[in-house]
Amino acid sequence: MKFDNYIKDLLYRYECVILPNLGAFVTRNTHSIIDESSNIIYPPSKIISFNASIKENDGLLANHIAMCEDISHEKAIEKINKKIIVYKKYLNQGKELKFKNVGSLSLKDGSYIFIPSNKVNFLNSSFGLTGFSTSKINRANANKNYNVNSYVKYAAILVIALFVGSFITNNYLDEINQANMISYKTAEKEIENKIQKATFIIDNPLPAIKLRLKKQYGDFHIVAGSFRVKENSYTKLEQLKTIGYLDARKIGKNNYGLYQVAYGSYDTRAEAYNALSRIRSEHNINAWLLYKNVD
Repeated sequence: MKFDNYIKDLLYRYECVILPNLGAFVTRNTHSIIDESSNIIYPPSKIISFNASIKENDGLLANHIAMCEDISHEKAIEKINKKIIVYKKYLNQGKELKFKNVGSLSLKDGSYIFIPSNKVNFLNSSFGLTGFSTSKINRANANKNYNVNSYVKYAAILVIALFVGSFITNNYLDEINQANMISYKTAEKEIENKIQKATFIIDNPLPAIKLRLKKQYGDFHIVAGSFRVKENSYTKLEQLKTIGYLDARKIGKNNYGLYQVAYGSYDTRAEAYNALSRIRSEHNINAWLLYKNVD
């Protein structure tokens, strides 16, 4: 159940959530639709599908689990691998996998069949909106014998109804827009924090070519923050140096185009972990370790 919640949380924020060595849940936005059979109008939403060809681990799910459960990246990957083994066993036995509020997945004749649940709207811009019913206007049975006064009377009623309905609708939409703005700001802040940690540590980096010249910096970096605006990364760097982190430096862009700033860079993983522990206890609980070769 907890694993399902992790997937659901990520689908609110990302368009693709990969289950390594199994496949990926992929979302795409759709416009509002009208179900003519039930006369229900549904708001814009995200449609979820499953793509079995996307299997390579991008670190997103592992980083999310590691942060939520306060465990290492390696432990999170181990948990995911065990879960995927169980999933494959169920599917190969012809059983149906159910992901709460996401959908069900089964395997038939070597092909995956995914049925979305449609119980949750993962589109943040539709926060607070639900489907509502309407009815068709049947003009065929209009009574042609109504006199002019009747038309005037009903026209007046219609104008009043439209005015009142418009007033109520506008108030309702204003409340929804206010709620959406609050949700957008909260979600944007959360997404910014998650993107900072979306680059994962490589467990077994390729052996470096030994040269006579020693590198100025190591490949293990304690990340202080990632910024969309380059000037903000300079500001952060100056702040760190001011409070005593004289080894702070910029380590370039990550895969999302964000400018990263590090407290310092270290030659070995052991040195980096010691520094990370000290920085988390003294300055920033959200600091994290990144393995990256920086020229």
